[in-house]
Amino acid sequence: MIHPDETAAHQKTTVETQFVYEDLCSRFEAAIGRLDAPAIRRMEATGAPWREIKATICAMAGESGLMQFAVFDQGAVASLAGSQICCRLYLVGNPVIASRIVRIDARGALYVPFRVTVYASPPGAGATIAFDRPSSLLAGLSQPELDEIGALLDQEIDNAVLRAATLDVSVHETGG
Repeated sequence: MIHPDETAAHQKTTVETQFVYEDLCSRFEAAIGRLDAPAIRRMEATGAPWREIKATICAMAGESGLMQFAVFDQGAVASLAGSQICCRLYLVGNPVIASRIVRIDARGALYVPFRVTVYASPPGAGATIAFDRPSSLLAGLSQPELDEIGALLDQEIDNAVLRAATLDVSVHETGG
């Protein structure tokens, strides 16, 4: 049976930059780590201890504390219908932080990893990064224990996006 739930409004952050689309994608990818799924599967298969898994994930995430799980070039398919569209969707997060979230509330798996998009703005403008703030997504679960974790994820994605966009940015937050 399907049970619709009321959800809290979420906040979105939009960061406009002066970088062209491809440059901004490269800069964002450089600002976050990348999940090495085969390495995780090998550790799982060998029964590696959690402390070893955490250390490996920490190294994958690097300075940002976050990593790219996957990237989807949504614009590539959309462009097949005619005019070129430049937009990518990234799934971003940290498996160690996600494990904390789903231990508190398994519904948190709906929100981690979270989505970040990079898209080309109108001609003559720089590209844009936008994302739903992880804290506002987790707030919809009504679990106070997730507030601190959500704030940590907000800080990590803010820092990674600002590194990608440097100081030449305009940031807009909106409620939903």
